[in-house]
Amino acid sequence: MKTSLISLFSLATIFTGVFSAPTAKAVPVKRAGDPTGIISSLYSTVQAYTGSINATTASIDSGSTAAENATAEANIKSAIASINSAIVSANIQVTSLSKKSLDKRQDTTELATLVEDLILDISGALNNVIAQFGLTTTLSFLGPLVSSLSGLLASLEVVVNDLLAVVQELLDGLLTGLSLGLAGLTL
Repeated sequence: MKTSLISLFSLATIFTGVFSAPTAKAVPVKRAGDPTGIISSLYSTVQAYTGSINATTASIDSGSTAAENATAEANIKSAIASINSAIVSANIQVTSLSKKSLDKRQDTTELATLVEDLILDISGALNNVIAQFGLTTTLSFLGPLVSSLSGLLASLEVVVNDLLAVVQELLDGLLTGLSLGLAGLTL
């Protein structure tokens, strides 16, 4: 009786652990010459860096020393520089594609959703940085990031027709909310 109770409890514990384990979001594998595959890879890379940024900003609070703040700021600047490098690399890959080498049935909605997720992920991390360090600190490294993102979007527009129109529809609500939030900030 004791043995069967213990084994029943163990079995129930194992099943509970298996069913409550977090699941990963399935990312479809794309070909190397596919803009969706390039942006999907970029998004995975950016997620690692924005996760690092979010962890760094979460570790800083009002009781942090000036040295801790300086270290956190240096780590954030390094992560943003890495994001910028990854975006520039993806931009080079996208511009090397030609329209003739692409499938005729490109799913612009999937690509636009990836671009939107990429921008939202970066935006969320930057919002955490602004909340922790202020807008002035964030503006110091925002220029190159905005430039590389706009270059990537411009190169995607050449490769995939009407992508910017789809992304614009997806991001209209985000930009409206961001502008309202920025209107209340003071430098």
